[in-house]
Amino acid sequence: MVGKGTLLVILGFSLIFGLASQYWNRMSNQAVDNFVQYYDQTAAHNIAVSAANIALNSVFMNPTNNSSRTLPTGSFYNGYIQSLTIDSIGQQELRITAVGRYEGLITTVQVKLGAQSFSEFALYTSTMSGVYWASGDTVGTPGDTASGAVHSEDSLNVIGSPVFYGRVTSKGGLYTPRGYTANPIFYGQYQRGVSIPMPTTSVANVQTAAGSGGAVINNPNVGSPFEVYMTFSVDNSSGTPVTEVTYHTTTHPSDTTVSLSSLSTNGVIMVNNGNLHVHGTVNGQVTVGATTSTSGYGNVYINGNVMCNTDPRSNPNSTDAIGIVALNNVTVESDNAYKGISPSNPPVNPTIEAAIFAQNGKFSGYYKTTDSYKNLGAIHVFGSITNYSVGATSDASITYGYNANYKFDKRFANMHPPSYPITGKYQVLSWYE
Repeated sequence: MVGKGTLLVILGFSLIFGLASQYWNRMSNQAVDNFVQYYDQTAAHNIAVSAANIALNSVFMNPTNNSSRTLPTGSFYNGYIQSLTIDSIGQQELRITAVGRYEGLITTVQVKLGAQSFSEFALYTSTMSGVYWASGDTVGTPGDTASGAVHSEDSLNVIGSPVFYGRVTSKGGLYTPRGYTANPIFYGQYQRGVSIPMPTTSVANVQTAAGSGGAVINNPNVGSPFEVYMTFSVDNSSGTPVTEVTYHTTTHPSDTTVSLSSLSTNGVIMVNNGNLHVHGTVNGQVTVGATTSTSGYGNVYINGNVMCNTDPRSNPNSTDAIGIVALNNVTVESDNAYKGISPSNPPVNPTIEAAIFAQNGKFSGYYKTTDSYKNLGAIHVFGSITNYSVGATSDASITYGYNANYKFDKRFANMHPPSYPITGKYQVLSWYE
């Protein structure tokens, strides 16, 4: 009986080890298969990612060359770039689609790109024009490194210890004149050697948009004086806020009042061969401006508050947005000052909730060394400022004119007014694998 029991035990263990051996062999084979499949999937994925980066590099190096790009397909690192395309989608957006294949496995990567808008800068200047950031100057919001980028397509001129809370870039390095010292404080990133030139067609492109679904107010006699006076207001009588535009010109001095939507379906209004004087409150989104083919025009004069109906300073979810663009200068001043009438009654403590763009000129505050320009308070800008050169708002002693109180509207990091000028460069909006 003992011999039979031993035999049964041996047979039992043999059966158990046999089954276990089959199990471990199967598991080992599955592990190898899983590893091979994972390797193949990773290889296909890496090919697709590499192809997407090749297309990205093509866009970054040549942003305007989309119609004639040569993108690789076919064999790539023992696999294949099955397809690689760049398509225009929406307004000023591109989509890269990259398909990688390895040993029959396919992976797709899609990247969405958006054109970089000048409204994304808290302050942009092409040239510093002998102006310096100095001790006491502060750009951005304390503790907020996302409070708006600063860029100089020149050197960054500094004296003493100005403070920058957001990202700062310049084409040249830091410049401090002989005899002075500088220790600027950067809470965000500072990078030199970054070039973001202002396209010479920026305002012309806005003018084109105004002529395609927007409104163009033309000077009927090019070369003759032409001023357009425009006021925005919000009518709530129907229960739904409706933006109205009241305007008159030197050739038609009687006021015309129409709804913004009937005047411009795409929200862009441009004065051609004249100057624009503007103030008021906007519900919705609008870009207004002035351009010219003759000298002395293409300026915008802000003669009062320019504000959003839903104030973005207290409600960051506001969808109202205002753009002000000029071929030459954007200036805060009264109508009387422009007409040469004294006293000029300049606006006091004007608030401007807008993205401001002066292609060949500057954003500034008009002042004279007379009593009517004392105690004007500050120009409060909540938005974005892009200009060719830095403009002044007061005399050196800040006795006449305005203080400057500029804050970036962080909504403009992700949105911009209609057809607002773009840098010509693209940035990644989303990456989907």
